[in-house]
Amino acid sequence: MNDIVNLTPEEMAEMIEKAKRAVQEALDRMTPEERQQAEQRAQAMIEEDKRANQELIDAAARAAALTSGKPRPKFCTNCGAPVSGGKFCSNCGSPLS
Repeated sequence: MNDIVNLTPEEMAEMIEKAKRAVQEALDRMTPEERQQAEQRAQAMIEEDKRANQELIDAAARAAALTSGKPRPKFCTNCGAPVSGGKFCSNCGSPLS
């Protein structure tokens, strides 16, 4: 996986094209029944991914609702440093209320 990060855009494009050709060759070798089964499995995987993604979205919305009740200061009340979140000031360590 780390090797992919180090690829140039040209190498990545070549890798994608090779993968596309390999997929097309595999599809060309399939019988109509095999192709239909593969499409059904792919559709089931897509639906499962959609369900899992929706669960993540719902969990994030619930978490946001829990934390949105009390506004966070934009500056530390102790030292005045800007804060971007968290429970303590990254500058002086004072608790943020």
